[in-house]
Amino acid sequence: MSESEYHASVLFVHTEEGAVFVEPLLANRIGTTITPLHIDDLRQQPTDILEHVDHIVIAGDLKFIKEMVGYSFEHHFSIGILPLPYQKTIAGSLYLPDDLPSRVETALRNNAQPIDIILCNDQILLFKAAIGRSPMLDNPLETSRLRMLWDGLRKLWDLRLQPFSISTGGDTQKEISTAACGCTIVQQHRTSLASRLIANDSSAADGMISLVLVAPFSIIDYARFVFHLLIRSESDKTLSQSTGYIKSPEITIATEKEMPVEIDGEPATTTPLHCQVLPLALRVNFGETSFDKARLTARGKERIDIKALPAGKELAKAKNKKIPFFTYASEERFKELFVSLRSDARIHSFFVVLMLLSTILATTGLYLDSASVIIGAMLLAPLMGPIVSLAMGILRQDESLITRSIGTIALGVVIALLTAAIMTIFFPYRPVTGEMQARLSPTVLDLIVAITAGAAGAYTKSYKEILQSLAGVAIAVALVPPLAVAGIGIGRHDPVFFGQAFLLFSTNLVGITLAATFTFRVIGFSPAVKSKRGIAIVFFILLLITIPLYLTYHEILETREFEQRWEEERFYVNGKYLIIQNALLKDYGEKDVLIVDIVSRDLLERDDLEELRRKVRYYFSSELVIRANVIYIP
Repeated sequence: MSESEYHASVLFVHTEEGAVFVEPLLANRIGTTITPLHIDDLRQQPTDILEHVDHIVIAGDLKFIKEMVGYSFEHHFSIGILPLPYQKTIAGSLYLPDDLPSRVETALRNNAQPIDIILCNDQILLFKAAIGRSPMLDNPLETSRLRMLWDGLRKLWDLRLQPFSISTGGDTQKEISTAACGCTIVQQHRTSLASRLIANDSSAADGMISLVLVAPFSIIDYARFVFHLLIRSESDKTLSQSTGYIKSPEITIATEKEMPVEIDGEPATTTPLHCQVLPLALRVNFGETSFDKARLTARGKERIDIKALPAGKELAKAKNKKIPFFTYASEERFKELFVSLRSDARIHSFFVVLMLLSTILATTGLYLDSASVIIGAMLLAPLMGPIVSLAMGILRQDESLITRSIGTIALGVVIALLTAAIMTIFFPYRPVTGEMQARLSPTVLDLIVAITAGAAGAYTKSYKEILQSLAGVAIAVALVPPLAVAGIGIGRHDPVFFGQAFLLFSTNLVGITLAATFTFRVIGFSPAVKSKRGIAIVFFILLLITIPLYLTYHEILETREFEQRWEEERFYVNGKYLIIQNALLKDYGEKDVLIVDIVSRDLLERDDLEELRRKVRYYFSSELVIRANVIYIP
């Protein structure tokens, strides 16, 4: 780089802290003449000293830097900044190189670029101004990420949505009434966490003021917002949830009560706050390597994006109130969902038809022992809708929704039981298939599936963007197949068959209802569980159901232990050694069926097998049927 690209002579104004740069500047490799000057000397006669100065290098604290920026407005000189060791924000925002000699060369270059200056109540803003509380966005400039996270967590528990009245100037003049826990005016630079929200739509030279408002409806919402902010990439152009964004050349912010305003991390003024931009008012030297990122001289467009902020009835409900741990949602905000749930709770002709078809398909699949046919029945089954509606009705104590949902569920159950029973009566061949047996021994594991599916069903129903996932939830929980098995039990006149299968359906019904209720509560569809009595009843039923589920689960564990214990078991029968392998014990009502492989070196007669049966039956209290496969070895 030739010497003509550097200033021939430069005035270096500094504070006591900035004096450390006098020597490096005097020893610069460019040959620029340096005239050091303490700020106290400049203050005595600023006009005489600055009248013919074209470029000044400065080093000192932020207050001093702002003072020199003020002088630059009046005397029209450009500035090169040498940040102090702790001023990492300044170094980052100017894209300065890491080593001192390169920083000195950058400060001496004759290529200063114009940027905007924002005045807030006539005070210079270089980086950001904060009103209210926006944890992790309103921290002092040089705060470490770890300290920022700790301070943010401490502030979360006392957040309130404060009412703000905002008016914009420029071409789009608008009056806005909303509420937020805090708002931040951002002068774009790469080291600011707040600026990452608007990195693709703002710069230091766009002639605009960028205002970010954060209005979470719960602490969980804010935690989600912070997480999204931390992982946000520079190319992400979407505005984060719970966030509003206003961009205008002039903004006035008013509050019901006077609130303090921090400018660049220091208490500076109070509301009302009037902010205006001075386009391209300051010329400053940027680092060469990333200069293209810093230079943006085209005037930005005004923008008002406040759809995520509270307004109307929501504003009246939210303002001046402490942010709850869980969010809340009004019918205005989620009108489509409530309309859909009320529709699901009603008895429609298509519900009856789908219930009938899905039961026929499930019953056929059970007799065919075909998992694929049963999955098809799960997809057709319309029972998930009214169950989720029942959960919302219980949460919000909506008697009409509860009554309609229960009526629709009851009709679906009756259709399924009658259809499967009638089909069984007219089937000449009635095998007990593996798919039927799989639904005759419900355990606490099935309850876990039901609870998980209920939470997933409520969540997917709440957001239309993922509503297609509801089909997967229906497959996971399988409501109609257990009902079909229960109906088969009725057709077979087998109360145990019916009872076990209906227990599985009841487990799914209660588990889904309870989980969906609490999921809707967490998502925020009610500020509290209004129908505590309804929840208590469902929870009591759940406890009652858990007892036989646990007993069944315990029995399965005991059976498995028995099977493992009997594998490689040796018996001495009529002078012959027999080894039992691959023992499998199945329960069919009052009978136990033991399926085993018997390994023997000797030919077994009927008497030998009867003696073995007598010895094995000693371990069983119920009637035992043994099905043996004899394997002879040499």
